[in-house]
Amino acid sequence: MVRKVSWGILGCASIAEKAFIPAVARSRTGALGAIASRDQARAEDWARRFGFRRAHRTYQDLVADPEIDAVYNPLPNDLHAEWSIRALRCGKHVLCEKPMALDASEVRAMIQAADERGVLLAEGFMYKFHPQIGKALEIIGQGGIGDVRSVYSSFTFLFAREGSNYRWSPAQGGGALYDVGCYAISAARLVLGAEPLSAFAAARVDPETGIDMTTAALLEFPGGRFAQCDASFESQFQSRLVVVGTKGLLRLGRAFSAKDSDVAIEIVRGDARDEVPVPKADMYALMIDDFGAAVLGKAPPRQPASDAWHNMRAIDACFESIRTGARVVIPEAVL
Repeated sequence: MVRKVSWGILGCASIAEKAFIPAVARSRTGALGAIASRDQARAEDWARRFGFRRAHRTYQDLVADPEIDAVYNPLPNDLHAEWSIRALRCGKHVLCEKPMALDASEVRAMIQAADERGVLLAEGFMYKFHPQIGKALEIIGQGGIGDVRSVYSSFTFLFAREGSNYRWSPAQGGGALYDVGCYAISAARLVLGAEPLSAFAAARVDPETGIDMTTAALLEFPGGRFAQCDASFESQFQSRLVVVGTKGLLRLGRAFSAKDSDVAIEIVRGDARDEVPVPKADMYALMIDDFGAAVLGKAPPRQPASDAWHNMRAIDACFESIRTGARVVIPEAVL
């Protein structure tokens, strides 16, 4: 029998129910090992519904479960560092939802915990595993639009305030920059293949909740290149990445959400417009299999934990710029 990675999931989050659990079932490398919830009845219900082998009534019971290989952490953002570190210290590999933590110092502590136990840690940016991203990077790398000069990345949507969702709580890491701005910044860094030198950001903060409803950030990169990154809870849906070069531009219309349909990469050179079709792909299953192959020792992970630290440093700089109203220099640093 082919060995599979036994996954434990912390909590009964919507993203786990709608995306991660079905993807584990479709993956080549994963198996549903255990679910944990502070509501024991809910954990048992999920175990029955989705086919988990065990249901735990505490998160600690799950991270200490000797039959679990890897833990998926989709808890509210303020619990990412705490429970990922607990799992790592129990010798579990951890795939943590984005953003990895609330700041770069928390990410550093998570990486240290992973290194001490010799286990894997990665941030759950599933968009990187869609073949449109690989194809776009290939086109750019081959000089298809000339030298890249600027990037425009936007992830926005209309988010109705209902219930007690953590995204409305500043203390829990709510707000548009944490929730979807992390994608826009990640994509800019990925395309430019470098870390930003500085950030200037502004936000509209909701006076009632204190979260940023809309954030716009300008990141400066080496070589006089720039990225404009937009995130919003109060704008028409956008999931867009535009890369502008000296000979043309490349556009992805569903850069972060291309999961249910075929997509196309649009390339514009002067008056000429071409499309490169890309078939639909199972981003979550591809991410799970990439992580699973690394756990099983078959390949290095595509997303090293250090990438999450660099992304968080840029996010930290954006928050500081919002607070101060000034451009924030991001010093060169080594993890």
